[in-house]
Amino acid sequence: MKYQTRLILAYATVALLLSLSLGVVVYKISLDYEVRRQKESLVVTSEQLVSQMEDQLNRMDAIIYYILSDPAMLNSIKTLGMVSERPIPSDYVLDAKTELDVGLTTEYIIRNCYRTVFYNQTGYVISSYNMNVTIPWIKREDLDKISYLKKADKANGKTVLIGSHTDRWERKDGTEVYSIMKAVQGFQMGYIEVENTVESLGGLAVADTSARFMLLVDKDEILYASAEDYPRGKGLRKMAEIQGGTADTINGMLVSKSDSKEFSFSVIAYIPDLEAESGRIAILATAVLAAIVAFGLCLLLIVVWSYALSKPIRELREMIEQTSLENLEVQNVQTSFGLDEVAMLTHSYQMMTERLSQAVQREKRSMLLQLQAQFDALQAQINPHFLYNVLNIISSRGVENDDDMICDMCGALANMLRYSTNNKERYAHVEQEIQYLENYLYLLKARYGEKISFEIEIEPEIREELLPRMTLHQFVENILAHAYGNCDRRMEIQVLGKRYPGRWEICVRDNGEGIAQEKLEEIEERFKGIRESLLARSGMELEIGGMGVVNTYARCYLLYNEKLIFSIDNIPAGGVEVKVGERIEKRGGKDVSGISSR
Repeated sequence: MKYQTRLILAYATVALLLSLSLGVVVYKISLDYEVRRQKESLVVTSEQLVSQMEDQLNRMDAIIYYILSDPAMLNSIKTLGMVSERPIPSDYVLDAKTELDVGLTTEYIIRNCYRTVFYNQTGYVISSYNMNVTIPWIKREDLDKISYLKKADKANGKTVLIGSHTDRWERKDGTEVYSIMKAVQGFQMGYIEVENTVESLGGLAVADTSARFMLLVDKDEILYASAEDYPRGKGLRKMAEIQGGTADTINGMLVSKSDSKEFSFSVIAYIPDLEAESGRIAILATAVLAAIVAFGLCLLLIVVWSYALSKPIRELREMIEQTSLENLEVQNVQTSFGLDEVAMLTHSYQMMTERLSQAVQREKRSMLLQLQAQFDALQAQINPHFLYNVLNIISSRGVENDDDMICDMCGALANMLRYSTNNKERYAHVEQEIQYLENYLYLLKARYGEKISFEIEIEPEIREELLPRMTLHQFVENILAHAYGNCDRRMEIQVLGKRYPGRWEICVRDNGEGIAQEKLEEIEERFKGIRESLLARSGMELEIGGMGVVNTYARCYLLYNEKLIFSIDNIPAGGVEVKVGERIEKRGGKDVSGISSR
C-alpha cells in the first residue's frame, strides 16, 4: 500500500508539472494567437477606415471637378476674377454671380457635402445653400489670414486636404469642419473649397468594436479621434512612426496604421490597455482551466494505472516473504500483469533463488571438505613427527660413533623439515629464507663436496622484507635440476641481496648452460597469463599447482601485485640470473597480514 501511495504521489507530481507546463503553453499560444488576430483585425480596420475616408473625399473632390467642368460656371469664375483689372458691365457680374449661386446649390452638391464655397482675390464669396447665413463678401486682408491658402497655392492646381478648422463662412460660432480645396489656375481665379463636418466622421464604420481610431492629416495633425482620451504627445508620435499597413505594440496598446495613397491622411487604429488586459485575463482563465482539466484526467489515470502496476509487485512481495531455505527449489512466480519490467524482475528473483539454492549446496559440500581437510591435516602431522624421531635416532648413533658430520646433517635436515612443513605461515622474512637456504646448501655441499660452491651476501636493510615461503629454495632447486644437465663444470651459485633507490632486489645466479630463448619467451607468456588470471580473480591456486618457478611467480604477484620485480635472464658470460624484489613507494605501507594466514 505504501508503494502504491508513493507511486501515485510520484506520478501526481509529474502530472502536476506537465499540467502546469500545458497551461503555460496554452496561455502563450493563445495569447500569441489573440495578439496576432487582433493585430490583423486592426490592420483590416485601419485599411477599411482609409477606404471609407477616401470614398468620402473622392465624392468631395468630384464636386470640384463638376464645377470646373461646367463651362457656364467656369466662365463665371473667370468673369469675377477680372473685375479689378478692367471695367465689366454690372449685369455681366450679376449674371456670373447668379450662375455660380445656382450651380453651387444643385442637389448633387448639397447631398455630398456640408458646404461648397467659391471665393477669390477680388472679394467675391459664393456658397452652396444651407441653413446658415453665409458671409457674402471678404476683404483682401481677411483672405491673407486664411493659412491653408498657401498650401493650396503650392499644390499647383492639385486638390489638397485641409484638417479640422472652424467654418469661417458662418456669421455666428462656426462648426468644426474639414475640407478639400483647389486653387483654380489662372489670374485671380480664386479657390473652390468643399467642406464636411468633423462630426460626420463619427459615422465611419469600424469592424472591430473594441478598436478606436484617429485620423491624421499631414502625418501628425489630428483630424478626428473616436475617443476623447486618445494618446497625445510622445505616445502619439510613436504611433505616427509606425510603418503603414502594419501593427505593433506601443506602451501596452496594440496599434495599427494605414496610409492613404490618394490623399495626405493616415488612420491609426488601436486597442486601449484595459481592453487588451481583459483579453489576456480571459486567455489566462482558459489556460488555467485547461491545466486543471488535464491534471484531473491525469490523476484519474494515475490512480488506475498505479493500482494495475503495483499488483504484480505486491504478488512478488508476498512470494518473497514466503520464501525460506526449505522451499528455495520450489519457487515459481507467475505475474498477473504483462509488463516486461516486472517479468524481468520476476525472472531475476527466480534466478537468485536458484543461485542461493546452489550456494547452500556448495556450502554444505564445503563444510564436508573442510572436515576432510582437518582430518587430513591431523593425519599429516604424524609423518613429520615420525621423521623427526628417525633423525634423532640417526643423530644419536652418530654421536655414539663420534661422527659430527652425521649430527650436523641431521640437524640441518630437521631444520629444513620444520620450516617446510609449517602450514600456518604463507610468507616469511628474508632472514628466515636465508637460514633455510643455508641449511639446504649445507646438505648440498655434503653431497657434492668440491663440485659445488655458493656465496650468500644479503644486506641487513632487506632482511626484514617479506617473501613467499620457499622462494629462494625454489630458485636453487631449479638451478640444480636444469642448469648443469649437459656439462660437468663446477657448480657456482650466488645469492645477492641489496637495496637500491626506490626498490630492493635478491639476485640468484649460476654458471650453468643458460635457458633457450624460446623457453624464456614461453615462461614470460605464462607469467602474463598468470597476471591476467589473477587480475580477473579466477581460481589460480587450482590451476598452478606444484612448486615450480611459475607457482613462485604467482605467489610473489599475490604478495606485491604491480610492485613486483621478477625476471629471468641469461648471463652473457654463461648461466642464468633470477631476480625477485619490490618497488617501494613509501615506507610503512606494506601489508604483512599474510605472515600468519593460512
